[in-house]
Amino acid sequence: MMSEGKDAAVVREHAVREYEVDAAQHTDHGSHRPELAESGQSVAHILGEMVADAQHLFRKEVDLAKHEVRVEVKKGLQGAISIAGGAAVAALGGLFLLFAVAFLLPEVFDIDVWLSFLIVGVVMAIIGAIMLLVGRSRLQQLDPTPHETIDSVRKDAEWIREQSPSGKK
Repeated sequence: MMSEGKDAAVVREHAVREYEVDAAQHTDHGSHRPELAESGQSVAHILGEMVADAQHLFRKEVDLAKHEVRVEVKKGLQGAISIAGGAAVAALGGLFLLFAVAFLLPEVFDIDVWLSFLIVGVVMAIIGAIMLLVGRSRLQQLDPTPHETIDSVRKDAEWIREQSPSGKK
């Protein structure tokens, strides 16, 4: 768990450094170049540069989010592979236990072996059907749309449009 937070921090730090380098290369306003104030550049031009910087930052944030998602998907895939392997081994173990129960029932209840296999099979089929119905119900309630992210991106885009000299009326 500790490395997950460390990975995200490293990714963020890299993105911030990359943005600072890009911003230094693309900006030519403000305190870095005092001659601009004397050159008579318009407020609209300076605002345009600010909007360009905000758009650049937004793109970098999207790139960072993509990278973080890729890292998390990779971790999820590794976890899913482990779970699948564990499930396969557990299923084999469960199958052997079911055989043991099927062979134990005739010894305990004095019934035929075929009847004990039938009993075990019916019980397992009922349990499986219940699990399938519960799983289907849970999947039907699933909404994979990232509503909060969409809302946040929409607000960011709206703010950028408001800051743009051409976006103001």
